[in-house]
Amino acid sequence: MDARTAPALQRGFTLIETLVVVAIFATGLGLGLPALGVVVEQHRLTTSMHLVSADMAMARSAAIARREAVVVCPGLPETGCSGGRDWSRGWLVFRDPDGNRQLDAEAELLRASEAPAAGSAEIRLTSTRPLLRYQPSGLAAHSNLTVNACARGQLRGKVVVNRLGRVRTERPTADTACP
Repeated sequence: MDARTAPALQRGFTLIETLVVVAIFATGLGLGLPALGVVVEQHRLTTSMHLVSADMAMARSAAIARREAVVVCPGLPETGCSGGRDWSRGWLVFRDPDGNRQLDAEAELLRASEAPAAGSAEIRLTSTRPLLRYQPSGLAAHSNLTVNACARGQLRGKVVVNRLGRVRTERPTADTACP
């Protein structure tokens, strides 16, 4: 018997067969989604750390090439440096020819970056100082600066700028509470 001559009761799926397939699909989805969330969070954290370190290295190069001070600070182009230590929303890189550590004119802005972690309550980027200022020689003014990358209250990585202005990233080897 082919499908054209089969009785109507023998064509298609039964309700029980459909419910079994939906149950299997829902179970697989329920097991897979939390793991996907962790992967996305880790990717955002890694990308945020990479962008911060790349922008800091670019700021150092710009200070040396332009022979003038360059500042990196948390903030937005509309409002300038926030004065705080939270880099989670974004940061600015700008020329600072007058040394006041403020974004005075649009022409001084070299880069404005938004963190991929922006808007996430579980991912935080915080620093040990409110800004990083590179001198024309490429040296970092003052002491080391560390940007801590935390997820769910645990330290997941650091971007560290030493006194010479060099940037490096670190990952903790053991679970550590976020500073």
